[in-house]
Amino acid sequence: MSVIESIEITVATVDDPGVMDRSPENSTTDGGLPPSGTSDESQNQRSGGESPQVVIVTVRSSDGIEGHGFGWGIKGGMRVAHAIAEVYRPELIGEDPFDREKLWHKAQRADRFGGHAPITAYGPLDVALWDIAGQAAGIPLYKYIGAYRNKIPAYASSPFMTHPSDYAELALQAQSDGFMAFKLHPPGEPELDIECCAAVRDAVGPGMELMSDPVGGAYDHEDAIRVGRALEKLDFLWLEEPLYDHDIHGLEKLTSKLDIPICAGEWKSDFFSKVNYLKNGAADIIRADVSWTGGITGTLKSAHFAEGFGVNCELHMTVLSLMDVANLHVALAIKNCRYFELPYPDGATFGIAQPVAIDSCGYVSPSSAAGLGVELDWDAIDRQTVAII
Repeated sequence: MSVIESIEITVATVDDPGVMDRSPENSTTDGGLPPSGTSDESQNQRSGGESPQVVIVTVRSSDGIEGHGFGWGIKGGMRVAHAIAEVYRPELIGEDPFDREKLWHKAQRADRFGGHAPITAYGPLDVALWDIAGQAAGIPLYKYIGAYRNKIPAYASSPFMTHPSDYAELALQAQSDGFMAFKLHPPGEPELDIECCAAVRDAVGPGMELMSDPVGGAYDHEDAIRVGRALEKLDFLWLEEPLYDHDIHGLEKLTSKLDIPICAGEWKSDFFSKVNYLKNGAADIIRADVSWTGGITGTLKSAHFAEGFGVNCELHMTVLSLMDVANLHVALAIKNCRYFELPYPDGATFGIAQPVAIDSCGYVSPSSAAGLGVELDWDAIDRQTVAII
């Protein structure tokens, strides 16, 4: 029987964080973000003087197979790394790496009884276990899971910016680059957000699908209704996280009043929380991803449960290169995911040799190699390593 012999945890600082630093709390004082190409120094000032960190997890089996996963450490990689080492590693060492369901539930129990690990801590372990299984089978991971398709259209997901013209220009660029759809992360002020969305629709015309994601908590209920109705007139595909994810009652009222689909559940990331969204009609579309939703195992549970309600599970970008690859394998193994989200214009590239990228027709597809099918860029990782646990 194969067993897990070791779990190595590497913490690396990312000097050029790109999309990893593009969150509302790291925005400029006027609500937007500087354009692509901003200096590392100003990026670091926005994030409190510290560059974000990536946690690289390597799981080694007694069969000599290594599986990998990345953890998001934008608020401190050491915190995530120690959670993996102290809460989860003792639960996995000596176990069969193919017992993913058993190990997923062991991790849930360890977290419940005092672990309190960050939401990004178990995902990389679970992804590494699936990577081992795919390699052992000698087939790409989406085929190992059970493929539904071999490619999926991608949409460009914008950073936070300041002016309507910024979004319009970026959407036109994405359209020119072959993307079939574009999602704004607008500034979070209702009237300005409507202006930004209208500017993008005017720029790209009726043929490009559009979405808006102000990120949870930007609006109160009345604002969300007003913005939603404006986006209906602009023929937007969905409105994402208009309220805080914990406001299930408010989201339920919103879905009943608006025709535009409401996409929610990203931050209430565990599978069990998503059950409540669907049970209460609080989302027309749910979000999940392999970083925040307990790895591939938790993401598949979320997607399959949503499918039973006739609801799409649109996968949330992980802002981690390797985890976006894992997300892609999941997207190809489920039916109820319409698009694949790619950060734009700066993608997540650190640590792997072959980041996810669209083809000339606007689709993304995986490598034909076994498992995750990508090679880690250990030279880049080693240069940025600050700790190995």
